[in-house]
Amino acid sequence: MQLLLTETAKNYREAKSFNIQRRTDAKGRSDMSESWSKSFSSVAAAPGNRYRREDKSEDRWEIRQSDGTNESQWYPWRGQYAEEPVDKSPDAAPSPADTGWVGWLKQIDKKLAAGKLQPAETIEIDGRTVNCMVVVGLPPAKEWPDPTMKQQTTYWIDRDRKVVVREQFTIISTVPEHKFEFANTTTYTTVELNSTLPGSLFTFTPPNGAERIPRFESGPVALVGRPAPQLKLKTLDGKDFDLTSLLGRPVLIDFWATWCVPCRQSMPAVAKIYEEFHSKGLEVVGVSIGDNPEVVTRFVRKNNLSWTHLEDPDVVTEEHWGQSGIPRLVLIGKDGKVLFDSDGWDENEEKKLRSALHSIDPSFASPKSSNK
Repeated sequence: MQLLLTETAKNYREAKSFNIQRRTDAKGRSDMSESWSKSFSSVAAAPGNRYRREDKSEDRWEIRQSDGTNESQWYPWRGQYAEEPVDKSPDAAPSPADTGWVGWLKQIDKKLAAGKLQPAETIEIDGRTVNCMVVVGLPPAKEWPDPTMKQQTTYWIDRDRKVVVREQFTIISTVPEHKFEFANTTTYTTVELNSTLPGSLFTFTPPNGAERIPRFESGPVALVGRPAPQLKLKTLDGKDFDLTSLLGRPVLIDFWATWCVPCRQSMPAVAKIYEEFHSKGLEVVGVSIGDNPEVVTRFVRKNNLSWTHLEDPDVVTEEHWGQSGIPRLVLIGKDGKVLFDSDGWDENEEKKLRSALHSIDPSFASPKSSNK
């Protein structure tokens, strides 16, 4: 198993160019509700700082491109785009071709090293038969607070091409009294490594009628190093909350939602951080985004999430904090300035957060000591 994982990761890491497209189908069913959604994402990259990334879901469609000289951001549904020279400075942000799920694929040998090998399977991907090695990833270090819910992530790896062709995250109730099942299935419909990609793929040509703007106000506001924006909301029990009331104490804000699967996956880590550091002065504040307060209240009580929780069903926090994916965790220092703002949530983001906590107070364990 490890040999194939190593070869697979090597394929992604050493590819001089690549074009990867994937489709995600999410389905949920319980005795109280039923849901379904789909999304699409793709990333292509070639030498010379060239890339193209597209993400499309029910509420967002964004295309980012770079021809090595200029970088564009285009929202087709809005009919607007922004363009600026590529930042080639040493402090430039990583390319979208090296972050997110693409960055994860490049580390799959490490991420699944302790995974559990399953019987081989032959599956069909858009009419193609694929002979796969199947691996179940390790469960989270701390299980989901509700012990009756079982979560699992499974990966299918093409034995011949040594690429990932499918991954599936599931949550299933283990008690008959609570009928619940959720599956988030991602299918990699196109995986081209070291192929010759046309230059036109990376060149943005504004469509007729498109409006150029200086920059998009959407997306998370750059916060690190700045005073935290205002945060005035109601708690789940109807009390007024003002972030300034916590000035002088470090505060971790978790923007999340009960319907957000990655948020559920990150919650055990947030709970662990709260348990470790609350007695040393850390305050944790959850902000439920676009959620039903009654649903959030039941969820919080059921899972014993004992920190402060605020409700933002109308997503009014976007006005000051900007639009952002969730989970989003923001750490604020004792002086009210932001020290850390997560880009999603994974092991690397947790290490960065713990490092930021340690910088506030050495009594907050560093990532290295917390792993001992």
